Amino acid sequence: MSTDLGTAGGRPATPGGQPPVEPSPGAGHPLSVGQEALWFLYQLAPESPAYNITLAVRVRTALDDAALAGAVDALVARHPVLGTAFAERDGAPRQYVPAAPPTPPPGGAATSRWLEIRDVPGRTDEALLGLARSIGEQPFRLGAGDVFRVVLLRRAADDAALVLVTHHIVSDATSQWLLLRDLLAGYRGLAAGGAPDWTPLTAGYLDHVEAERKLLDSPRRARLERYWRERCTGVSAGVLPLDRPRPERQTFDGATHHLRLPDELAGRVRSAASAAGVTPFAFLLGVFQATLYRYGGQDDFTLGCPVATRYGAGLRDVVGYLVNTVVLRSSFTPGATFADAVASAHRELLSGLAHVGYPFPLLDRMLGAARGGSRAPLFRIAFTMVAADRLDPPLPLVPEGAVVGPEIEHSGLRLAAFDVPQLEGQFDLNVELRQSEDSLSGAFRYNTDLFDGATIERLTGHYRRLLEAATADPTHRIDRISLVDSAQLELLLALGTGGVSPGR
Repeated sequence: MSTDLGTAGGRPATPGGQPPVEPSPGAGHPLSVGQEALWFLYQLAPESPAYNITLAVRVRTALDDAALAGAVDALVARHPVLGTAFAERDGAPRQYVPAAPPTPPPGGAATSRWLEIRDVPGRTDEALLGLARSIGEQPFRLGAGDVFRVVLLRRAADDAALVLVTHHIVSDATSQWLLLRDLLAGYRGLAAGGAPDWTPLTAGYLDHVEAERKLLDSPRRARLERYWRERCTGVSAGVLPLDRPRPERQTFDGATHHLRLPDELAGRVRSAASAAGVTPFAFLLGVFQATLYRYGGQDDFTLGCPVATRYGAGLRDVVGYLVNTVVLRSSFTPGATFADAVASAHRELLSGLAHVGYPFPLLDRMLGAARGGSRAPLFRIAFTMVAADRLDPPLPLVPEGAVVGPEIEHSGLRLAAFDVPQLEGQFDLNVELRQSEDSLSGAFRYNTDLFDGATIERLTGHYRRLLEAATADPTHRIDRISLVDSAQLELLLALGTGGVSPGR
């Protein structure tokens, strides 16, 4: 079965070829504060894929089409948020979460409205990755319950790419892996003639929404607001020198530059972090803040740090938008060392995480009002890390320069990761580091309205150079480390004296 992910009758079609379901009349449910912000952004740019989340895996085992379709339907039954429709009612956004339909019978359904199977024989790995990316860039229609799709790109009976795409308003990075885990478990049960072997859920996303509302109606709200007002007043967002003037309106156009640290350097980062009594993330964050300090000359600035908010009872396995952004402040004094930067980052992380319950959009609104309506953002650069070795299935990272990662056996299937570019252009720069047991890599997603690729590549090289200096001797002064190595310095000096011809 194969349908085109284009339009039908002037409206986007769902993967199974059936039209999306319009929200039924009724009161619906309130959105979380984070969902409200995403709904606002969606209305500004409904055709933008900037908030689509894509997870793709290569499957080197023949799949049963009916069992896969049944597993997709069972997945939506387990996580009804995947069928949510959004609409304005009486001037406020509401979400309409469908009641969970009955689990499909053993063997699965013949088709699913959320699934497309597309035969693409003869495609290279690079072409397959390009198709996966185009599927992830297909806009959703949030007002019509169109927030989730699954596409199987099948090159041969035992060679395909399985692509899962959601809109961020119903998912996050952790949720995407939960969906893959549950889909594979559901498929395994149905393909064997049984049922999905899932641990029952004890909560749903609406429980998180209700818990957030209770917090905001409690005395704790005032304490949280006081903390964030104090941390974020009198400081500006960290920035990089721009290659082009900032446009009046954000377009969400972006690209990604990948960095893979040498294994030896990754090991030194872990050792240096342990010696300093901090996490590897705090160490990497502190050195990144030091890099920005060297670039822009700002001695007091902020970054954003997206963190998971799965703290409520039963939310560990729930799919939904369960993430908040913590604003981290960086302050540098003359003569600051890498040890100073790392210790400061560690303290700021601990303090921010202790106050993570206050939704970032409310903080942005509150401080915007205090600035007289100014919409200068609280941060323009985001920095976070994913522990890839804790993901399920535990797919190894894609090596630098490769398209697909090493294969593993999971749920009776041979699987490997595709690294699909996504979530680009949301910020000036969005750095996502990925840590596995023996490696560290990073995706540097940048806004192409502002930066050339060469600029971000140069930035990552300088970040690596400062990491090398910080792990060699954390007591080094940050402002004493050269950002160019001896070979680059010789080239620059030769250029200045005419010693290098233009053709070289």
